[in-house]
Amino acid sequence: MKFTEQNRLNRKEQETVRNILIRSHEKENYSITFPLLEPHTKFFTARDDETDEIRAILALSRLTETEYEVSAFTDPAYRKQGLFHQLWEKAKLSLPGRSSVNGPVSVRFAIESALKDALPVLLSIGAALSEEQTEMKAELKGDQELSGSYTFRRSAPSGEGVIRIQAVSKEDSRPVMECFLMPMKDKGCYLHRIAVRKDLIGQGIGSLVFPELLAVLYKQGYRTASLQVDASNLPAVRLYKSNGFAVTTRLRYYVVLFQ
Repeated sequence: MKFTEQNRLNRKEQETVRNILIRSHEKENYSITFPLLEPHTKFFTARDDETDEIRAILALSRLTETEYEVSAFTDPAYRKQGLFHQLWEKAKLSLPGRSSVNGPVSVRFAIESALKDALPVLLSIGAALSEEQTEMKAELKGDQELSGSYTFRRSAPSGEGVIRIQAVSKEDSRPVMECFLMPMKDKGCYLHRIAVRKDLIGQGIGSLVFPELLAVLYKQGYRTASLQVDASNLPAVRLYKSNGFAVTTRLRYYVVLFQ
């Protein structure tokens, strides 16, 4: 095997990776995807010496200055050959040192129960369970009436394409809730870091504002919304379910911390 590091995949390489995912899905019924086109991602591949075909791939995506996420898949016919470990050793060399970011660097891995071979591999590299998340998705609808009590401010997209949305009270012009939105393909969007202003927590603001946020997203052209929520955060789970979100999968995040 030969190993490469690159900042993007060409169309042929993307198709090869998709075929690996299809074969993997036939073996294990998982829902985790692979970031073929995500920004700020490096790709590490294990390739056949003779054919140059990709047999295993690892994506290292930068979330923040000190937070990274790894997605990795090996062709089922080439598993148990140590390819992930070799790719991981190369990926670690791309991480910033502690002195350059003034703090520890964390790398997280998402797995679900269907990926039975993944957990022993993660434990072998020192990964520890960090959190359990429930992933949910909803079809957006345009029938929600707006109360007129809030306006919704939308920031310009960041370099990564993330948009900040704030619900602002018309009474005092202060934000009462905010979230961050990543546009996805097929008119979908991904919502994260949904939060009510601290002094308003427990006052039912989420139940009032969140339905209106979804209506605004529909008017902006989005047709589906996805999000993740801590599995133990039952009030949030109930809120999302009451607004049409259904559980699509449950993920466990394991983290390797570089002090």
